[in-house]
Amino acid sequence: MTASSQPFAGKIAIVTGAGSGIGLATAAGLAAGGATVICADWQGAEEAAASIRSSGGTAEAAGIDVRDPAAWSALAADVMARHGRIDILVNNAGIAVPGDTVIDVSEEVWDRILDINAKGVWLGMRAVLPAMVEQKSGKICNVASTAAHIGLRNAAAYCASKGAVLALTRQAGVQYAADNVQINSVSPGTTMTGIQKDITDEQRAAFLPLTPIGRFAQSPEVAAAILFLCSEGSSFITGADVSVDGGMVAL
Repeated sequence: MTASSQPFAGKIAIVTGAGSGIGLATAAGLAAGGATVICADWQGAEEAAASIRSSGGTAEAAGIDVRDPAAWSALAADVMARHGRIDILVNNAGIAVPGDTVIDVSEEVWDRILDINAKGVWLGMRAVLPAMVEQKSGKICNVASTAAHIGLRNAAAYCASKGAVLALTRQAGVQYAADNVQINSVSPGTTMTGIQKDITDEQRAAFLPLTPIGRFAQSPEVAAAILFLCSEGSSFITGADVSVDGGMVAL
């Protein structure tokens, strides 16, 4: 690869939810661009890292529950001890659960969705930001959703969690802009990832007419937007959200 095709050469990146879907596609893209990628997930991390290494990239595995602050502190400390810097964080881990309405969702499920989708993003940012502020550079991309922008049926806690991600991204993007840390998000529409197993056929069928492009996204299409926001090309973008939804929110 030429230097121009390695926009992430020398960068140290952490990607959560890297075991599959958007996270795996993002981790692979960062590694292909020259980054050392820490594939962080509660399952599939080892397999993801091995897959990237088999393609010639540099990747490590980290088992983590993004709800666990101690796990985040340990991961950040380990990466700093071994690499001396953290340049990129992609907060991608998330879940959806069927039957998620205000009336029907249980308190247990509500807490689980908010803890993984929103609290996990905050904990990840809290773990890496001190290093980024100290080194006066960094890129964070949080994965929100069209659910942060519109009211999706049967997705009360999910919408609430992704709305929190969007608001936190805006706030932190402003807070750390002067430290040369750019914090942005992407809002995917319906994407053919593992999370689709938790979406009913009825929900999926309802989403397609709401997508002007007329099809659902593939993981590499969302990853491409994330990679841009993690690159030097986004140096004057912070606190922003990029919709990767086939035009859904524009309707």
